[in-house]
Amino acid sequence: MPGDLQQLILQYALEWFNATKPPPPSYVPYVVQLHWIAPTYGVCKINTDGSHNSVSRFIGAGGLLRDNYGAWIKGFSVNLGVGSVLEAELWGIFLGLHLAWESSFRFVEVESDSSVAVALLSSSTISTHPLFSLSSCCKLKVQAGWRCSIKHIFRKQNVAADVLASKSSEFGPGVQYFTEVPAFLVNCLAADAIGVSRSRVVCA
Repeated sequence: MPGDLQQLILQYALEWFNATKPPPPSYVPYVVQLHWIAPTYGVCKINTDGSHNSVSRFIGAGGLLRDNYGAWIKGFSVNLGVGSVLEAELWGIFLGLHLAWESSFRFVEVESDSSVAVALLSSSTISTHPLFSLSSCCKLKVQAGWRCSIKHIFRKQNVAADVLASKSSEFGPGVQYFTEVPAFLVNCLAADAIGVSRSRVVCA
């Protein structure tokens, strides 16, 4: 038990460090142009994101499926009640994977702007981690009988999923599925489809 507790503390510390560490002072900031990148032909891209209200602690998630032309396939937004940022991110990934599987896609790419969530799903998780069950469910989905990958992207490349996640607070508890493009997402999808760039300051 003491060994498990020590591992849990170290894992928490690492997650916090990776999420909050500032760039080294010697790094020079500069502006890059980023845009959503369409998948290759025959691959379904899943973009997901989580939302968190620092005052109420209410969380939500959103995501969407698109083809190699950037065309809308399906999407979702979910009001999750009270929870953590990481919990919201993981629920977004899980529901995105579930929606893609149920829609019969077998070649998928998942993109999330949460480096912590992607790292958690790319490594072993100890059983005492508070999100062990949720992260394990995500891993089981990834390892199902399909070709599936998960990678981290910048928020500027994940705008559509961010909009869906932020809208979650407007719905009642549970998942809201969208078969048609919601009106509030039309312009964003059009911009992604034609490769509109968005500026981001990075350090190197």
